[in-house]
Amino acid sequence: MASSQSVDWSGSLSVAGLFSSEEYNPFWFTTNSNGRFGTASQFSGLGEVTGEYALSESSSLEAGVALFYRDEVADEFQRRDLYIQFKNKWLKATAGSKRPEIKAGGLSATNKNFLLSGNARPLAGILLEANDPLKISETFSIDWGIGHYQLNDERYVDDVRVHYKRLALLVQINEKNKLRAQIQHYAQWAGTSPTFGELPNDLNAFVDVFFAKQGAELNVEGEILNAVGNHLGSFLLDYEFTTPIGDFSLYHEHPFEDGSGTRWANFPDGVWGVYFQPENKKIFSGILYEYIDTTDQSASNVSGFDNYFRNNVYRSGWSYEGSILGMPFILIDPTIGVTDVTSPITSNKGQVHHFGIMGSVKKVDWTFKTSIVSHMGSFVNPFDPEIDLWHNYVSLFYDTETYGAFTLFAGTDSGASIDTNFGGGLAYRYSF
Repeated sequence: MASSQSVDWSGSLSVAGLFSSEEYNPFWFTTNSNGRFGTASQFSGLGEVTGEYALSESSSLEAGVALFYRDEVADEFQRRDLYIQFKNKWLKATAGSKRPEIKAGGLSATNKNFLLSGNARPLAGILLEANDPLKISETFSIDWGIGHYQLNDERYVDDVRVHYKRLALLVQINEKNKLRAQIQHYAQWAGTSPTFGELPNDLNAFVDVFFAKQGAELNVEGEILNAVGNHLGSFLLDYEFTTPIGDFSLYHEHPFEDGSGTRWANFPDGVWGVYFQPENKKIFSGILYEYIDTTDQSASNVSGFDNYFRNNVYRSGWSYEGSILGMPFILIDPTIGVTDVTSPITSNKGQVHHFGIMGSVKKVDWTFKTSIVSHMGSFVNPFDPEIDLWHNYVSLFYDTETYGAFTLFAGTDSGASIDTNFGGGLAYRYSF
């Protein structure tokens, strides 16, 4: 009893029912939901609980679990979160799987992370990172993180490991202006390939992966001998400033997958965005616009193009359980049988205009998102003609404060090459 009194507990239970006019749900019902809904799900239930124990005034231990059930998926009952986390003034250490923090009010198409948008279930692993940025001076601070994950799903290469690290410089220009300059790096490595057998997984291989040692980009066997792995990264510049009318965030995230990308030979690929939170929130509380371009891919570079999220060795690509891990407008077809010459990623070349807005009317919170997308296939297999789609989503949220919260949502997908798909749903959540 004494022990339970020193732990702060919180949790919730939620259920959702949804329908669509086609066999699959509208795009924004399932996208970036951390696996909550399958593409054809009509019901989902989620239970989550967290507990935090204060070790001292400056340190704590937290544990959490979130389990969901949804129909029309291969594994209907799964975990979303299952983790234990230690925090003090300078360190946050997480073991297990935990949903990423939601950014920009949930309006961003990538959650301001081109490589890990929340489009799939959280990966299981270990992450060490700064709890608060390390302050160097009144102007400069450093944020950092390093992690190791394991891909335990069914994929072309079994038992793939994922290395992760990030480093960011935060510049507090003055009271109203600050800048974040960040680089992050993921690498798939090790595992057992049906084509090449057991891939290098020793300390030397990890050192090569850590420093992104380059192999012969046009020679697959050379890549394996050098234990290069499949490298993905991004540069992020995020400038935040305050004005009399509200707060702005202007950002560009630039992806890279090889040396040409790190030299910005694939410019202007990436996400170009602006997020605005007005001082007066009577009309709306947040508005966002993002332009996403993946059409360059360093294709004119002699070393070859980036071919986002695909790889000749790790042929399941940058995916988990058949879902893209990062920017969700890259198309994947999990029904494609992956072989030494095929890939489930059918389109990684395209352009997106994405708009989001949210606000409140009395006690009802509302959100609207719309995305205009041109899918162009890939440089190897271009779409002719292009597939142009329009995705829309709207939701209304009302919290009774006593009897739980209700969310009513609807969405549509339309385009010349598909039948217009309309869907709707109702969700209920009780928190304790």
